[in-house]
Amino acid sequence: MTEAVASPCIDVCRMNSSTGLCDGCFRTIDEIAGWSSFDDTQKAAVLKHAEVRQKGPRVVRIGERFTATLALPPDSIKSFATLVNDHNPLHHDDAYAKASRFGSLIASGTQPTAHLMAMLATHFSVYAQPLGLEFTLKLVHAVKANDVLTMSWQVTDAHWKPGLNGDPVKLEGQALNQHDETMIKATATIVVMPKEPNA
Repeated sequence: MTEAVASPCIDVCRMNSSTGLCDGCFRTIDEIAGWSSFDDTQKAAVLKHAEVRQKGPRVVRIGERFTATLALPPDSIKSFATLVNDHNPLHHDDAYAKASRFGSLIASGTQPTAHLMAMLATHFSVYAQPLGLEFTLKLVHAVKANDVLTMSWQVTDAHWKPGLNGDPVKLEGQALNQHDETMIKATATIVVMPKEPNA
């Protein structure tokens, strides 16, 4: 039987010592513990409080996910490698690259990873002020000319920190090619701050 007022639990069950609230559902420990014994009126009141809290200081929602697509034609690979002063012939010389183990031009590792990192600034700057702190990137496979990457990030942790006037945010990211092969794995730690009123 489905309960009349559904639990707001999203399976992110972690109490935040700074706020005293669950990072996933924004309930207090007492509200979580008492949920099953509350009547519908009490549950509705808890949900209303949780909704107000969710609009409070924390900027980023845990579980937030966003994607982008990156096409890599040969001219793009050559231009980017030239721009970053990467003279590896695998990025410039078609004949050399064709005779290599890859069979075609490959992108400089800095190209897809730069786009993957830039996604964070592009996404969060729409509604906030992001600042990158730390990135780990694993190049799983070489990205070849004419690959099309689907890049994605997901927020795995976020909480308000008054000293930063924002949320320290942890994310996991990846890039898949058109064959659904994992090309890049990534993690990031950033700070996301509210926009200034006139920004």
